[in-house]
Amino acid sequence: MKTCAALVLSLFSVLPFSVSAVVAVDSGLSPERMVLLPVGGTSREDTEIARWQERAREPKATAGSFERLGWAFIAKARKTQDTGFYKLAETAAVAMDARFGVTPESRLLRGHVMHNLHRFSEAEPLARALVAERGLAWDYALLSDILMEQGRIDEAVAACQRSMNLRPGAEAYARAAHFRWLRGDVPGAVEAMTQAMMASSPRDGETYAWTLVRLSGYRLQLGQSQEAWQLADKALTLVPDYAPAMLAAGRAGLARGDKTGAATTLKRAVELNPLPEYRWWLADALRVSGDSAGAEAVEAELILRGEAGDPRTLSLFLASRGLFVERALSLAQAEGSARGDVFTHDALAWALLASGDVAGADKAMQAALAEKTKDARLFFHAGEIARRAGDVARAADHFANAKSMSATLTPSEQDQLAARTGALVSVASTN
Repeated sequence: MKTCAALVLSLFSVLPFSVSAVVAVDSGLSPERMVLLPVGGTSREDTEIARWQERAREPKATAGSFERLGWAFIAKARKTQDTGFYKLAETAAVAMDARFGVTPESRLLRGHVMHNLHRFSEAEPLARALVAERGLAWDYALLSDILMEQGRIDEAVAACQRSMNLRPGAEAYARAAHFRWLRGDVPGAVEAMTQAMMASSPRDGETYAWTLVRLSGYRLQLGQSQEAWQLADKALTLVPDYAPAMLAAGRAGLARGDKTGAATTLKRAVELNPLPEYRWWLADALRVSGDSAGAEAVEAELILRGEAGDPRTLSLFLASRGLFVERALSLAQAEGSARGDVFTHDALAWALLASGDVAGADKAMQAALAEKTKDARLFFHAGEIARRAGDVARAADHFANAKSMSATLTPSEQDQLAARTGALVSVASTN
């Protein structure tokens, strides 16, 4: 029997209608009845959903009960990466509007759903209207996130600052950390994320664990693999089976040389959160641990199912392997129609290179490097594109930058980087 979230997702895949239209036409249920269907499960998120469903069923239920139910669905979606729960959150907003009239609260809820489903151009006018009409910290935060995904960093930073001025706290500091990292200030990102951690509380386990995971990533980039592993491990003591922390622990474990332990951790992470990035890391961990058959099986699943979860990473993976190059390029181009951030430019550049368009790849890569983000994958791709363009000096510079933070690359990417660097040395020695 399908869960409520799975039912909504399956309905949504049938026709390009709004949530309310799909629910009304295909299931015969009103939006309100749909969001009140039991979801089952025993997790903390499931308990919160059940609690707010019970409140919303009361004869004198308020708009606030439906709003909190919508946010409970979003929390479940973030934890499970089940898109159906985002659809349910949007349906909760529809139900709020139908019963109580359109409110800023229902619009903010809907805006977060649009953001998480990458409907950025649709979400931006909504966020701007909220900022103009009431200008709460949450409104500016939503606008900042939407602008950042579209690559409009200056505007996004300004909106983030307005949000922080109104309500300094863990979320604001975390956004500030990400912007510092995007602009190449990794120590500054560590500082801001540490502030985010201190502003949260271990009693709010997932928020606190999330800050630890982000710190782990920054520490790994700085070459501090032991500290990175300890942060991820601490996050797991707070929130067992927290997939992002397991990914972080697996990455740090590989950097520490614990191949078997990392593979075990990453296998569980994929069971909980089978996104392409997780599967890519697991496949590489299995291969370096000697399980080539297991790695191939994971990669087959990545190729088969990755587009639904994260088409951009699937494009990167396919281009890296030289597989289904036309598909990789199509996925990257489709992502570029909605997103304009540095990583989408990078995915397009990498797919263009795989398809043989070196000039196009070089142009897209310049856009990816425009914010001066320090990221090993960006530098590795930039180096390979420069090498293919015949610019050996530029390639060597980019490869050196990638090597300095290579622990954040998958093992297969590290092997590719080493091979390219060695080829450049051979060229230089013969010249």
